[in-house]
Amino acid sequence: MKKSDLQTRRTFLKKLALGVGSSSLLATQSKLQLMQSAIAAESDYINLSDHKSLVCVFLFGGNDSFNMMVPYEQNNYNKYRNARTNMALARESLHPLKGNQQAFHSSLPDLQRLYNDDKLAVATNIGSIIEPTTRATFKNESVQLPADLFSHSHQQEFWETGTTAKNSTHPPGWGGRMIDLLSSANSNPTDPAMFSLAGNSVWQKGLKPLDFVLNPYEGVTQIRSFTPDVWPNPNQKDSRIKAWKKIIASHENSPNLMQRFMASTYTRTEDRINALIAELAAAQQITTEFPDDNELATELKMVSKMISIRESLGMKRQIFFVALGGWDTHGNQLNDHAERLGKLNDAFSSFYDATVELNVADSVTTFTASDFSRTMSINGDGTDHAWAGHQLVMGGAVKGGQIHGDPMNLTIDGPDDAQDTGRFIPKYSVDQYGATFAKWMGMTDSDMLDIFPNLSNFDTNDLGIMA
Repeated sequence: MKKSDLQTRRTFLKKLALGVGSSSLLATQSKLQLMQSAIAAESDYINLSDHKSLVCVFLFGGNDSFNMMVPYEQNNYNKYRNARTNMALARESLHPLKGNQQAFHSSLPDLQRLYNDDKLAVATNIGSIIEPTTRATFKNESVQLPADLFSHSHQQEFWETGTTAKNSTHPPGWGGRMIDLLSSANSNPTDPAMFSLAGNSVWQKGLKPLDFVLNPYEGVTQIRSFTPDVWPNPNQKDSRIKAWKKIIASHENSPNLMQRFMASTYTRTEDRINALIAELAAAQQITTEFPDDNELATELKMVSKMISIRESLGMKRQIFFVALGGWDTHGNQLNDHAERLGKLNDAFSSFYDATVELNVADSVTTFTASDFSRTMSINGDGTDHAWAGHQLVMGGAVKGGQIHGDPMNLTIDGPDDAQDTGRFIPKYSVDQYGATFAKWMGMTDSDMLDIFPNLSNFDTNDLGIMA
């Protein structure tokens, strides 16, 4: 796009936004202000020439990261064992990480290998906070806190947006807000560049309609109601399809603005779907094996296919959302958690190998997120909702083989415990964690402050995870 064309489009959109904002639709004003900011920032990313893809793996339910990564040094392991009692993992079952200070769960042998090969890192002490928080400020209620701490739905939304809904209006997600701006680097900046393999999420929704939900098995299929193969009666299918095409054609030439908009939206959507079907059909065959009966692996396999066609789609920046549920381990945790971690291990290992096969390992970064970690204390054969925890970050551009961040004091009722059950207070915020990846994707500091609502409350927007 020529600079003159960009300026013309930007001027038109700014006038449109201002015009609507001055009308009676006051409820849209804040979104329009964000839209204006996004329009003004487009030019910062037009000249990005390299490829980068970011993959968010959301572990719904609250992953017990304290059994995912366990202290391995003997004295610290003893403290962990005393706290976890009959749910402590046997030290000899663990996979030690280089340095022998920490170890991974027995279900994570491939992640141990990736960590020791400097392709995977751990970000520690991460959680949902609005400003720096201590045990003292938490206890005396002198600090602003996210709404409904320890609630699944509220903390999921906070992780995905940096805030919670007000008046039933969900704020945009920081993944979607990133794509609002970064899509200008792509050849077709109005085409979707945010792809979810796990249905609709708040995280993927920005201010522009640039997200697309894919089927993890097929990628994308035609709009089934108007394809010939869904109508057993030939006369019926022909009449239905002809009637629909006639409606679209009449709307395209209608004097009614809404009818023209509906027709053009449908036509663009159908064209994009058909183009994506064709591109996926022509994609190179990925020979890396992904395990069967593993929903996360299936989603990441489709992400691999989408990354493989990035050049034909004209994509310099792409973002993906995948998810794995089942982490709310109030009971039977030792068995259920081991099974979930095994799926995570196998899916991550295959996906990293696929990025190597595609020669994009250095330009694809995968990170985990979860509602919260679990309590260090136990409730019988499970754990309860907690707060700060560990997250995994994988890719060739990651400063791997390291644990990033100051460790928590894992003492129950100790200096980092919000209460007396091992609900540890985060030192680093979701905003800082997300901004670290936004910076790697090429975003400016000023745009990161717009995207992450609490970032200015902290002393750094980079946790040092990325090389």
